[in-house]
Parts: sequence; C-alpha cells; structure tokens
Amino acid sequence: MQQLNFLSVLLIKSFMKIGILILALFYSAVGQFQEQDSSEYKTYSAKLCIGDMMPVADGAIKFKKVISDSRCPKGEAITCVWAGEVKILVEFYAEGKLRGEKIITGSNILVEENYKDGELEKERITAKSNTSIAHFFNGRDLSISNIVVLPYPGTKKILPEEYSVHLIISEKIEKN
Repeated sequence: MQQLNFLSVLLIKSFMKIGILILALFYSAVGQFQEQDSSEYKTYSAKLCIGDMMPVADGAIKFKKVISDSRCPKGEAITCVWAGEVKILVEFYAEGKLRGEKIITGSNILVEENYKDGELEKERITAKSNTSIAHFFNGRDLSISNIVVLPYPGTKKILPEEYSVHLIISEKIEKN
C-alpha cells in the first residue's frame, strides 16, 4: 500500500513537470508572434523656474506658477496621514501662439536623504507622470513623463519665487 502511494506521488509530480514544461513552451512560442512596438521616444528635459520656457517639438512649455503644495513636509517630528500633492500651472505654446494651459497634479516621492554631520547633504526625489499634452501640439504624441517640483516642503515656508520644476517630456516617434 505504501509503495502504491509512493508511485502515485511520483506519477503526479511527473505530470506536473510535463505540464509546466508545456506551458513554458506555449508562452515562449506565443511571445515570438506578438507584434513588436515599432516606436522610438525622443525626450526633452529642463529645469524651469517660474516664468521660464522649455522648447518642445515645434513649441514650448512655460512654468507659470505653483497653485498649491500640500506635500507632507519632511522632518523628524512630522506625521502625515497622506503624502499630499503639488499642483502647478503650465502654459503651452505652438507656432508662436498660446495654445492653452493645464494644471498638473503630482506627488513627489522623497526617495533618499543623505546626512553629513547632522545636515542634509543630498536628497533624491522622483515622481512619475503620464499626462498627455498632444492636443496642445497639433496631435504630436507628446506626454509629460516625469515632473519634480522643488524645493520639497520642510519646516520653513517656501516663497513662490523659490519653486522650480524639472520636466521630462516624451515624444513617441514611429519608426519607418
């Protein structure tokens, strides 16, 4: 009886291995027949202070102002229920004319802080975005892929002129 159970377990394990092998072969074969993305991306990157313009494709983006900043301030004695967000106003220009404006909402994520002798030496902040701005640029496939608003809130109030924004714009370009 014990030998029969051992053989049953051995047989079941063999079938499971064969099944996994068949599934792996199936998925690798299906992957070869999937359509490949024939796109390339061009990126535009700039750090803008309030009023600065960034050239993009056949136009430009202007950092107008910070509308609100409710990001959780950094500090040892601060506890926040949510990370908060920052809202900025940007204007879009194409062919020398104002095409419109947009409020972009983001929440920077404080990723790393390095301290030396108790003082903040370096910090790294990242924020992903995928905001399409194609309608401002005659249908060109443009999107804001990354936005970082600095400085990150701390214990002192940030004056409007102290803000800057680092934008990365991606343009999808079809390969021929």
